[in-house]
Parts: sequence; C-alpha cells; structure tokens
Amino acid sequence: MDQTWWDHVVTFCDARDEMLISIGIVLVVALVINIVQAWLLSRFARRMHHGGFRWSAVIASVLSRPLGLIIWLVALSLALQMFIEPDPAKRLDSMSAMRIAQVRTGLVLLLCGWFLSRMVRSYEKMLTEPKEGGEMVDVTIIRAISNFLIVLVWLGTLLIALQTYGVNMTAIITLGGASSFALTFAFQDVFKNLFGGVMILFSRPFRIGDDVEMRSKSIAGTIERIGLYQTCIRGWDKIPIILPNSMFLTDPIMNLSEATHRRIRLVVGLRYEDFGQVRAVSDEITEMLKAHDEVDNGALLRVVFNNYGDSSLDLQVTCHSLAGCSMGEAAFLQQDVMFRIGEIVASHGADFAFPTTTIDMPAKAPQAT
Repeated sequence: MDQTWWDHVVTFCDARDEMLISIGIVLVVALVINIVQAWLLSRFARRMHHGGFRWSAVIASVLSRPLGLIIWLVALSLALQMFIEPDPAKRLDSMSAMRIAQVRTGLVLLLCGWFLSRMVRSYEKMLTEPKEGGEMVDVTIIRAISNFLIVLVWLGTLLIALQTYGVNMTAIITLGGASSFALTFAFQDVFKNLFGGVMILFSRPFRIGDDVEMRSKSIAGTIERIGLYQTCIRGWDKIPIILPNSMFLTDPIMNLSEATHRRIRLVVGLRYEDFGQVRAVSDEITEMLKAHDEVDNGALLRVVFNNYGDSSLDLQVTCHSLAGCSMGEAAFLQQDVMFRIGEIVASHGADFAFPTTTIDMPAKAPQAT
C-alpha cells in the first residue's frame, strides 16, 4: 500500500522534470524584477522627497512592499500551476489551476487594499506633522477623513473580491438590509453613539486639545481623543472622563478654547457706613479698568451699584480681557484687577463688608406691682 502511494508520487514528479527549468526561470525573473522595482522606487522616493514632491514620495515609499509581495505571489502561483498541469493546453481547463488563479486574484486584491490603506495612513501622518511657523493643523478632520477612506477601501476590496469568487451580491445586499433593520432596534444606543461620533468629526464643534465644559453634567476638561463611539476628556484634575458621543447630540457644550475674550465678573461688597464713598469708588474702578493695558475697552465694561445686600453695598464689576487671552492669563488678569480694587477701596477710607448679624433685644417689660 505504501509502496503504491510512493510510486504515484515518484511518477507524478518524474513527469514534471521538464517543467523544473521553466519554474526556476519564473522564480529567478520574479527575484530580479523585485530587486529592480525596490531599488527604482526607493531612489524615486528619495528624489521626490528632496525635490519637495512629498505626495509622490509617499506613493513610491509605500508601494514597494505590496508590489514585491504581488510579484512573488504571481510568480509562485504560476510556478504551482505549471507544476500541477505541465501541458499549457490543458491548464486552462484544469480545476486545480483555476482555483489557484482565483486565490491569486483574491490575494492580489487584498494587497491592493493594503497598499491603499498604507497610502492613506502615510498621507495622514504627513498632514498632521507640525508645520513651520506654528501653523495649526486640524487633526480631527484629517483623522476622520482618513478613517472613512480606509473603511471605504476595505469595504470596496471585500465586495470586489466576493464578486470575483462568484458570490451573489444581490442576496448579500438584501440580507444585509434586513439585518440592519433588525439591528437598528436592538442596538439603538450603539448606533446613536456612532452617529454622534460622525457628527462630531464632520461638524467639528470641538477639536483635540480644546478646553470644553458641560455645565449640565458638571464636566470640564481638555479634549484628548475623539472616537467614533466615545470621546475622552482629560479633566482639570488630570483624570480621564470617557463620554458616549450621544451625549453631545442633546447636551449643550461650551468650547472655552473658541472664546474670543475672557469675561471677568466679580462683586465688591462695601460696608453700609461707607455709603458716601460708593460713587467715588465706583468711578475710580471704572477709570482704572479703562486705563488697564490688558482690559478691552471695546467690549462690555461696567461698574454699577446694583444691590443692597444683607450686610453690604454691592458693586458689580464686569470687564473683558483682550482678544486671544488664555484661561491662565485671564486668571492673572482677574487677580491684578482685584488687587487694584482693594487699593482703591482703601484709598477712600472704605473697607469691605463681612457678614454680620444684629440682634435687637427689647427692654425688659416692667412688672406689675
């Protein structure tokens, strides 16, 4: 039994001795073509990069490896077809040779999809590199477009590969439509978060690195990562906060980084015995704010006596910083304004009020004799 099996193997190989030379030639040609294309593309990529044609250099640099694999894939599959069916006339009708050709086509398509996805990632990396002169790059939209293109590339590659293998695409599309209709009800929250992620990436209410605040949820921090399903906010205490994207569809969010000015609002409470000094203090605070180098006189600037408090006469002070002021700079500006207000109040002989309570004790009623 074993001898008969071995005899079949020996007979099969002996009948293909003449094809070994042809197979060797195919493999040697593949090796030479692979070396030549790798050298040419590498040289072309360097020249394009030094010449300032970075877009062309990216294509040449990412093409070398997929193209080399395609060359070897084609060469090995041809060699295998030649070994299985030496007769070229019968090779087209051979079932084994046809299957090898189908597998080769599918793998070539996958390598083409891999090349396109690598090219997209390389362009994303190139576009998100820091620019000279501090030019800002919209990293969020670049990554969104990159992820969308990669999903589109692999989806198109999969559909073309299935159609190449003779799969009935009409049945798949019909089944996919029915399945998506059922899954929509089963995974409402999941699809809501995905839709929210898409809306964030394309409407761009905020970007990575922006300072945001959600007052309805008492959440504030810096946008660290934007995903299709959830967004990560790094809180002021440096603790990451993971939020589902559906929250941004309904809850208002304040983008603090997009503020043109920083508002400073505070209440100055004077004592009731300083009533005669309220007008003078108010006028001098107004003049001080108008003369301040870091306060914008074109924005709202107001100092008004607006309330008789429980134990103080309240002056409401409102002003704005210059355009482009950061949150940290606004905090130091508010500190400087408060110091100057304290000096103004002290210069007028007034003082700040503090909560006091007065208890009126009626005189003891006389006792009847």
